[in-house]
Amino acid sequence: MGDIVFSVIDLQTGKLANPEEIAMTEAWAKGLIWCDMEGFALEEDGTLLLLDECGYYAYCPPNRFKIVIGSGTSS
Repeated sequence: MGDIVFSVIDLQTGKLANPEEIAMTEAWAKGLIWCDMEGFALEEDGTLLLLDECGYYAYCPPNRFKIVIGSGTSS
């Protein structure tokens, strides 16, 4: 099976989510290295995570983002 292509919409702005800005400003993502973000990942059960390139990750709050599968933009 190939990679799943998806986009993440920030429900507060209605735009594509900005991982760097989220890591800098939101308490649940404060442990991430904002200047070295990897992006979003999905677990097998559909749980959304935000990851940096240093190996740190944070679980995104429920109902904070909208996942759009197959949008042509991977995040």
